[in-house]
Formats: sequence, C-alpha cells, structure tokens
Amino acid sequence: MNTLPHMGELIKKRIIEKKISFSEVARRMKVSPPTINSYFHQSTLQTKVLFNISIAIEHNLFADIMQYLPQNIQNANNTTFRNTIIQQQEQIAELSKEINIYKQILNNNK
Repeated sequence: MNTLPHMGELIKKRIIEKKISFSEVARRMKVSPPTINSYFHQSTLQTKVLFNISIAIEHNLFADIMQYLPQNIQNANNTTFRNTIIQQQEQIAELSKEINIYKQILNNNK
C-alpha cells in the first residue's frame, strides 16, 4: 500500500531546496513565521494551505504528492494525456493538408 508522505516534512524540504527563507514564505503567504513552522510538524495539510505554499515557493506540491499514488493511477492519467496528444496531432495533420490544398488553389489562380 502506498502511503502519503509527511506533508510538513515535504514542504520543509522543498522550501530548503528552493533556498527561500521560512520568513519569506510566511511573508508571501501573509501568515506569521510561527504558522509556517507549525506546518512542518503536521503530517497532513488542507488543500488550500498546500495550494498557497505551492504558489509562495513556486513549486507544484501536488505533483510531488502524485508520485506517491499507485502506478496504475499515474498511468491512467498518462494514458488520457497521451490520447489527447494523439488526437491533437491528428488534427494538426488534417489542418496541414487543408493548408496545402489552399496554397495549391492560390498558386493555380495566379
């Protein structure tokens, strides 16, 4: 079974990696430094807090959490993404054909 990481430890690690002081993160979030420090001791945090920290440190904490999901769930998301890309590539190919037809028509009318 996959386990959720200790969120406080995860955010502390990311802040240190980004080389941002804890007081700067607090300032960006408009909270007190003791509030930021209290987050480091919490194993779980509300989505809103994670969202605001992500913005403050310019790092997607949700992507970090996603790495802890079972592989089959991660693959399901990747499959959907790949299918979207394939559909868009097919549309681009069709549009390119249309553009070439229009170019030929324009060249024949000169």
